[in-house]
Amino acid sequence: MKQNFDVIVWGAGGMGSATLRSLALRGANVCGVEQFGAAHDQGSSHGETRIIRKAYFEHPDYVPLLNRSFELWREIADESGRQLQITNGLVVSGDPSSATIQGLQRCYAEHALPHERWTAEETRKHFPQFHLPGGHSVFFDPDGGYLMVEECVKANLSSALHHGATLYFGEQVLSWHADTSGVSVQTDQRELQAKALVLTAGAWAGRVLSEYGIPLEIWRKVLVWYRGNGLEAFSPQAFPTYFIELDYGGFYGFPVVSEAGFKAAEHFEPDIVAQPEALQRQLLPRDEPRLQRFLTEIFPALRKPKRSAFKVCMYTKSPDDHFVLGALPETPSVIVGAGFSGHGFKFAPVIGEILADLALDGQTSHPIDFLKLERFLNN
Repeated sequence: MKQNFDVIVWGAGGMGSATLRSLALRGANVCGVEQFGAAHDQGSSHGETRIIRKAYFEHPDYVPLLNRSFELWREIADESGRQLQITNGLVVSGDPSSATIQGLQRCYAEHALPHERWTAEETRKHFPQFHLPGGHSVFFDPDGGYLMVEECVKANLSSALHHGATLYFGEQVLSWHADTSGVSVQTDQRELQAKALVLTAGAWAGRVLSEYGIPLEIWRKVLVWYRGNGLEAFSPQAFPTYFIELDYGGFYGFPVVSEAGFKAAEHFEPDIVAQPEALQRQLLPRDEPRLQRFLTEIFPALRKPKRSAFKVCMYTKSPDDHFVLGALPETPSVIVGAGFSGHGFKFAPVIGEILADLALDGQTSHPIDFLKLERFLNN
């Protein structure tokens, strides 16, 4: 016997959990289907922390969405009673001619966001932990910081449940079919029917989008934690979140927020995986050399760092590194939220609002023209 809902959300990780919350808050009869457990570590939304920032070098048009996302994270934190967002500032450093620095300058020019601009030497006066290349331009974003990623997902799921959502964990979607009457979804345990389906399945969404000529690449990304002498200098009270672009890679990291130590990772380097099931979740010899070089050069105060933990996650990269939002061609009842390209988690609550709008109303007031799925269909 089919179970009937207004909306089915396929995938309940970072974006799916936020979409479930937004739909439930609007009174929709909504069901979430997640193949893993709640706040799992098999996709893209795990590993303790994620950067949140308004300094957006990727594209200035993200800033209005970020402003709304900041509001919603505060709302979710207040509702849940959890500490979700820590504002300890963000340092972004790179060669003045780099895409990162050029993009930041464009963003600041268009949106007049609060910031400070420093030289490498001035940066050391504020944060002596950094030993940046002398020619770097450095920007400080006072609104930057980090999100506690698993806590955020749990808070959204708890809120969705509280407001009436139905959630099924450990359940795989086997097939789906859309027609004029709505969408039917067959899982390995039940049959579901709804007026709309929202696809927020992360790396698994590529299988659907590839049928419409929208290729998504899966990148294997490694998060590493280190312990060593001098960790006390890297507490959230003394040290910011950061993103640093060097001639051998782009690196980001966080202060010490747990016993695991000092977390750092590489952002730009591709390690393409054919399918999510093929992801190598063990540490490989190629994973650390650049990262260790970075730590040694930039943070000499972190003396003799030794790896204490690691996690492997996935980026789902769109062809232009921007999000993919909207209804599938000729299938207005199937809404896609995918291709977040390694910089999406901070947007989760506003993405949830957008996908809820599209599922219930067929349109949204949020400015997403530059993110619409249709841009790939016209090429």
